[in-house]
Amino acid sequence: MSDETPSASLAALAVDRLIASGLLRADKREALVAKVAAGTMSGADWKVEIDLASAKADSQ
Repeated sequence: MSDETPSASLAALAVDRLIASGLLRADKREALVAKVAAGTMSGADWKVEIDLASAKADSQ
């Protein structure tokens, strides 16, 4: 049996899909999953993360 909560499971699925689509940075996965699961990701947080992922993709 897993200690993972339903919120954490859903957050992990969502973050993994956003990483796969290039909208979030893989190196920040654990922190993002925790913030999404806790419900503390604000609109500004999402914008910053997407902007940083886009900038990283553009530089590669």
